[in-house]
Amino acid sequence: MKKASVISVLLLLSLFLPLLGPPEFLLALWPAICALVVISITRQAALGLGSGVIAGALLIHHQQPISAIRAIFADYVFPSLEGSWHIGAIIFTLLLGSFAGLLEKSGGFQPILTRLTARAKSPEKRLLGSVYLIGLLCFFDGLANSLLTGRISRPLADRTKISRERLAWVVDSTSSPVACVAFISTWIATQLSLIREGLENAPFPVEPYALYFQSIPANPYCLLTLLLVPAAILFSYQPQAMRRYLPVPPEPEDSEPTGNQTSARHVIIPLLALVCGIFAAFPLLSSPMTDPLSPAGWRTAFSGDAGPYALCAGSILGLTVAWLMFPKNRKTTPAEAAYHGAANLLPAIIILTLAWSLGNIFSELRAGEQISALLSDHFPVNWLPLAVFAAAAITSFSTGSSWGAMGLLMPLALPATLAAAQSDGLPTTEITTLIPAVIGAVFGGAVFGDHCSPFSDTTIVSAIATGCEPTAHVHSQLPFAAIAATFAAISYSLIALHLLPILATLLAAILMLATILALKKYQSSQKNT
Repeated sequence: MKKASVISVLLLLSLFLPLLGPPEFLLALWPAICALVVISITRQAALGLGSGVIAGALLIHHQQPISAIRAIFADYVFPSLEGSWHIGAIIFTLLLGSFAGLLEKSGGFQPILTRLTARAKSPEKRLLGSVYLIGLLCFFDGLANSLLTGRISRPLADRTKISRERLAWVVDSTSSPVACVAFISTWIATQLSLIREGLENAPFPVEPYALYFQSIPANPYCLLTLLLVPAAILFSYQPQAMRRYLPVPPEPEDSEPTGNQTSARHVIIPLLALVCGIFAAFPLLSSPMTDPLSPAGWRTAFSGDAGPYALCAGSILGLTVAWLMFPKNRKTTPAEAAYHGAANLLPAIIILTLAWSLGNIFSELRAGEQISALLSDHFPVNWLPLAVFAAAAITSFSTGSSWGAMGLLMPLALPATLAAAQSDGLPTTEITTLIPAVIGAVFGGAVFGDHCSPFSDTTIVSAIATGCEPTAHVHSQLPFAAIAATFAAISYSLIALHLLPILATLLAAILMLATILALKKYQSSQKNT
């Protein structure tokens, strides 16, 4: 009842706030404030974003509240479901969800893990390294990654005397960080659509896929996290928060029959079909069709409008191959596996639609311009990526939702960056360099919360799948996340000093590895004394 009361008060304030004459920036940010408050108290990203949409509609139509009901759908929700990018994002997300469900239920990952860990000289390092590689292989979805790798590796971890908390850290660190930088995943359609929406009024041609690829070097949190895991495994580094947790005795394994029909090919071949299908579809489905035999043709294909069509066509091919190759000796039928895989992503589609709708609200309130004016008094333009990363990290950690943070901040950060850069008189070439850094900052900061927040779905699923308490998982993983976030902030500081993103991230990676090695040597010296 208290949560419902808070939501009701926020919506009522939306009607009367314009009559009180508050500053313009408060009016422009009011839907975002409502969304953030609701997400914080309910831990429900969809409810929070939906509350932000309703609050924005009531704010805009405060003189005629009844018309706000129609406006919610006619002006904000329904327009967000138009266009090839939006429709393609929804279809692709459902198709890849079905694909992930088929791969998970096929049992093909188990023989891969067993083969990787066979006859190891250092069973502990080999197993953790193998789990890391399996996590990279499950690039197509963060949540499925956590659930799958945690389930299949837990019995082996118990037998190898690895604590479940340490296993959960590896599993969680290769879920969202991998999906965020994988150009083929259940995230990519959302990421591309948010980029396109945020730069709708950009003074240059917007190429979502090209900007996404440019943002990867400017996403140091994800990249450093993916480097930190193998480094910590190789150096056998564990912070005190991790070392306090001990392994548990092995438990009887309850698995369904695998027989000779379950093998790695049930995973490898569909994955190859998915990747090759999407790649091949880009030049073939471009308008006009580009030359797939020339580098220029590929550049034109990836920078054109073929994205939603290529993603859907390639995912249909991958789904078809996974369905045909699904082993017949499984308890689950391919139809059931595909259905449950798609159903698991329905909440994500609702969040995505509401994020688009909230973006329409922000556009009408000119929120980007207001934030730009607010930040210009405190941050030089080149420091905006660091500020955006900090804002996204705080938002995602407090709400536990990377998608919620992306959907909330991307429609604000990109227009604000454009407005600030234009007001400072930056040339277009510098703006097109700054924008990918801001995109990477939103994605990286959002993943930080998804990676270590106690309210995150992947954090909780990683703990459950590996058999440890969620609170223990959060406590033991937080030092690793803090290390990656600290050096990500250093990388953004170097970018602000006009160092190229790839060089800034590389330098931050070298400093992080040196720090891990120094911490390990310190631990060893403490043991010997």
